[in-house]
Parts: sequence; structure tokens; C-alpha cells
Amino acid sequence: MPMQASVPWLSIVPIAEGRSSYNGLLVFLFIALAAALAAYLIHLLASNVVRRAPPWDCGFPDSSADTQYSAGSFAQPIRRVFGTLVFQAREQVSMPPPGDMRPARFHVELRDLVWDFLYAPISGAVSVTADRLNVLQFLTIRRYLTLVFLALVTLLLVLAIWS
Repeated sequence: MPMQASVPWLSIVPIAEGRSSYNGLLVFLFIALAAALAAYLIHLLASNVVRRAPPWDCGFPDSSADTQYSAGSFAQPIRRVFGTLVFQAREQVSMPPPGDMRPARFHVELRDLVWDFLYAPISGAVSVTADRLNVLQFLTIRRYLTLVFLALVTLLLVLAIWS
């Protein structure tokens, strides 16, 4: 920070031409004064009357668990926005005609392309590698020490050849 000794302490002019830093005390006082004025005006103009109304029921008068939002209803906007490009979502709604007693059916089929093309090959490679290396868990102590010794010798040979 440049020196501020030559600048008056209640200055609103920037300290240096290359920076737009102002006096911190003035900025703090302005914010505190504006917040206090806003709080005073809100309390002055607001009403003290308590308003009573029935709670919003999202259009469902029955307050059972069947009429509440579910994970599917929260996911629907995301599915609609990204459904064609990312998820290849297919929705099927079978609505019976009025008077028919069959229930309405809703079926969603998703295919995650990012998982199929990015994560599934990596996951498959990790699974195959883990299956092949699983035999190392069941080595005897003699075979395990031999494996560690051979790995150490191999690493030392690589280091000697490299340098």
C-alpha cells in the first residue's frame, strides 16, 4: 500500500492512481450509516399488525405424504433441461380417460452418457486390475518377502539405468 501520510484522514479520493482503494474508515462508516438508515426506515414504515393466513399448500389441500414434493419432482426441471443432451431421458405418461378407474402411470428412463463414456471405462479398468491383483492378498510370508525384494531390486536397476 502506498503511504497515506500526505492524504487527509477523511479523504474520499483514491490513495494512488493505479489503485482504487479508499479510506477504510470512511467506507465502513458509509456502510454502517446506510444500514442504520435502512433499518430505521423499515421500522418506521412497517406495520406492527400480525397477518394471519393459511399456509401455502402447493395446490394440494391434503397434507399427507403422497401430496408432498418428492425427489422426482425436484429432479424434473434438471431432467427437462439436460434430458436430451446429457441424460437421454425418455418420459412416458399414460393417463386414463376421465371416469376410468385405472391409475395414471409415469415412467422415466435415463441413460447417463457421461458415465457411459468417461467413468465406466475407468471403473472397468480398475475392477479388472483389482481382480488380477487380488491374488497378492493370499501370498505366504515367504512369497510376499520375495515379491518385495524383487520390486526393490527392479526399482534400483531402473534408478541405476536412468542416472
